[in-house]
Amino acid sequence: MKTSQLTIKGQVTLPKELRERFNLAPGSRVAFEEEADGIKVRPVRKTIMDWAGTLRPPEPGLPDAELRRRVKKAVAERVGRELTHG
Repeated sequence: MKTSQLTIKGQVTLPKELRERFNLAPGSRVAFEEEADGIKVRPVRKTIMDWAGTLRPPEPGLPDAELRRRVKKAVAERVGRELTHG
């Protein structure tokens, strides 16, 4: 079991091993759930609504294959920025 000490501000540091295992970086969100015997901390993963507004509308007549290519590229770029900058 991993442990961490609560600071005067009520903050804790997640152990590095757990941050790496669950792919948590600065800016990552976590949820706290009360359980009968304690508190459960779990990562909050992005939903489709987190991506809303990130793509411009395609040009009329754009082939489906090109649209899919652009979506994959935009997602890869955004994920890369989030991993690099938190």
